[in-house]
Amino acid sequence: MLGFRNGKMARPRGFDYNPRFFDPDQDARRKRQLQFVKPSERRTRTTKQPAFIAVGLTLVAVFYLYSNIEAISERVAAFSGWFFG
Repeated sequence: MLGFRNGKMARPRGFDYNPRFFDPDQDARRKRQLQFVKPSERRTRTTKQPAFIAVGLTLVAVFYLYSNIEAISERVAAFSGWFFG
């Protein structure tokens, strides 16, 4: 007799949500945004080209600094001597 009960069981209370602040314009905008869009229209082609260019320019700058480190250090020493007297 396990699990059998006599009589009616109490049902759980339902959930009723009443928002405190309701903006009908915002609700209409959300509904428009959630409308079905074809997957081909939703996709945008993104490329990694800007990141590739940034990495390339960084490598060029590092190579330039590495190859001209002696001239750069002489200029910095001369400038610091002028600046600090």
